[in-house]
Amino acid sequence: MNNEHYQGQISAEHDAQTDINKFLWLVVGFFANIIGILIAIIYQPTPPATRLLEKSQEYTAYYTDAYKAKARGIQLTYAIIGSVIPFALIFLLLLSGG
Repeated sequence: MNNEHYQGQISAEHDAQTDINKFLWLVVGFFANIIGILIAIIYQPTPPATRLLEKSQEYTAYYTDAYKAKARGIQLTYAIIGSVIPFALIFLLLLSGG
């Protein structure tokens, strides 16, 4: 792995971590359940083009691929967590005798 590949990957993963709205994906998972999970798998956010101005084609390719992969992972994780919350609440309600 060359330095440009490594820098692109690290920057993309950091940017995706800060860009993705985790609360939104919790809500999508909570209300849409399995459909929300499928949306999280299918939808691929792209990084803002301004971050890639004056970068080499190689860096842009590495950055974009890493950004999409990290963003999809975050979306999927939070959509799954959101989809499990209703079942956990029902389980706790049943345990409490309610």
